[in-house]
Amino acid sequence: MVAVWVGRPDGTPTPDATGTSLALPLLSRVFDLLPRGPRTLAPSSGTRPAGPAIAADTLHLLFPPPGAVLSTDGPLTIRVMGGHRPLSFLVDGAPLLADRVRREATWQPSGPGFYRLTVLDAAGAAVQANVQVRAAP
Repeated sequence: MVAVWVGRPDGTPTPDATGTSLALPLLSRVFDLLPRGPRTLAPSSGTRPAGPAIAADTLHLLFPPPGAVLSTDGPLTIRVMGGHRPLSFLVDGAPLLADRVRREATWQPSGPGFYRLTVLDAAGAAVQANVQVRAAP
């Protein structure tokens, strides 16, 4: 997924700045830099994989990454890419209430601690991430 934002952080309008005049040319340049070929995913760590790339339809956890340290200051959104719907989202083996056709689920941690997040797809594929939740400062 590629996105371009050229607006102000607070969302207020910028005179004479439109998506067509600023974002579209920048997005076009980004796509020109991407390699041509089959649609694949690189790991979210920002490095190229040592082995073969991950196929676009392979279930892949986008957020949170394994080992993430998160805050309890609000609900978190678990996001995945690929896989075969319906999807099941679990925290420490317990299912989250979520729309099974969406590729995300909202989770409110019960408090600080370590959690195992799991997502299962209809074909039996699974992805997991162990994360730590810390109390908000």
